Amino acid sequence: MKKGILTLVVGSALILTSCAATNVAKSQQETGKEVRGAWTLSNVNVNGLDNQKIDGNVKVTESISTVFDMANPTCYEGSTWNLVQNNKTGTYTFNNSDAGCPSGTAKIIWDIKEEGNTTYFTFKDITGIKAKQNTAGYKLRVDYVDANSMTLVQDVNANGKIAQVVYTFQR
Repeated sequence: MKKGILTLVVGSALILTSCAATNVAKSQQETGKEVRGAWTLSNVNVNGLDNQKIDGNVKVTESISTVFDMANPTCYEGSTWNLVQNNKTGTYTFNNSDAGCPSGTAKIIWDIKEEGNTTYFTFKDITGIKAKQNTAGYKLRVDYVDANSMTLVQDVNANGKIAQVVYTFQR
């Protein structure tokens, strides 16, 4: 009798555990399906910095000089991102011709991660290298995503302050 009850309890625990894991996997899978495809980064905004601060007689403008260890945030405006879901690879291509902005295409691997109730889009640049050679990557919070638009938010340290870089994508 004790073995029967023990078997029932263990079996129930296994079923509940497998169902919980399935729900998270389904949530990640659905977000991944919405994220995949071709996107244009239409707007980049930075929140949390003092852009008109007066310090004595000097106007101080705080800014973020680079994101993704490559370029100024405004250089990414107009870039095209292609995200393939089945193998989690993709590219982004710079289309901004402003002075100081890079040109060319970067190859990435990406994923969707759930941490508690928050969904993150993670990626790392693998241009010219194997994925395992790059151990550093980037983590952006998925603020909004549907069939036509997506908003990702990246927390960035700017001179000791945490600022949010908001990336707005359109299809």
